Amino acid sequence: MRSTDSNKKRSNSGIPRFAALVIVASIAFMLCLSINYRAFCEMSQEVNENQNLSGQVQDLTNENLALQDEIHNLKNDSESIRREARRLGILSGNEQSPVSTYR
Repeated sequence: MRSTDSNKKRSNSGIPRFAALVIVASIAFMLCLSINYRAFCEMSQEVNENQNLSGQVQDLTNENLALQDEIHNLKNDSESIRREARRLGILSGNEQSPVSTYR
């Protein structure tokens, strides 16, 4: 009789061990899943921010090149100098630019 009682105890104790193993494995899987999901969300935000910053850098680079061209023209092109002097009110429409008299 003892052998049947001990077999029943073993079979009953085997189910909770298996259930405990399943519960621990499920919790570990859910933990890994949530950590990876959070990392994925943060990475997506970083990628979007990187793209935005890259666009801003490209815009500033283009603006910088345009300003360099304008500076070059103002240093070397007398027509650009006259146009800017008229725009600033330094010259009227019929006057010669003072820069052209010095050259």
